[in-house]
Amino acid sequence: MKKKLLLFGLPVVLLLVAAFAVKTLVLGGGGPDEAALAKEPGPVYAMPEPFVVNLADGGEVPRFAKVGVALRLSKLSAGELQEASGDKPAYVEDDAELRDIVIDTLQRRTTAQLGTPGGRVAVKREILSRVNEETPLKAVDVYYTEFAVQ
Repeated sequence: MKKKLLLFGLPVVLLLVAAFAVKTLVLGGGGPDEAALAKEPGPVYAMPEPFVVNLADGGEVPRFAKVGVALRLSKLSAGELQEASGDKPAYVEDDAELRDIVIDTLQRRTTAQLGTPGGRVAVKREILSRVNEETPLKAVDVYYTEFAVQ
């Protein structure tokens, strides 16, 4: 009886160990964790042109903001950034979507909202949230490269 158990049991145990090793090393567990890479800071993408937008103040005198924006992409999205070459600046394929998000977010603000540090931080948070939700890119921070309200 012990010989039969050894004869049939040992190959089954070895097969299970081999299957576990293949699953762990080949099919997953061995690669980088996407969730961690999505939070880890990567390269900075400075959007090539500043935004000039009408603000939501209303009234007879139009109010404007001129804002330059850069995004700190995550390491997960680092491969999306095409490096600058010659006179061509760095870019991402989703630049039009990013610009639309920034314009829409800024145009819904008033001069008073953008005139406070808390208001400017709220805009950064909204841009970051929308970029991560509405585009395939994953960003970890938003920076202002210029900021003027008139």
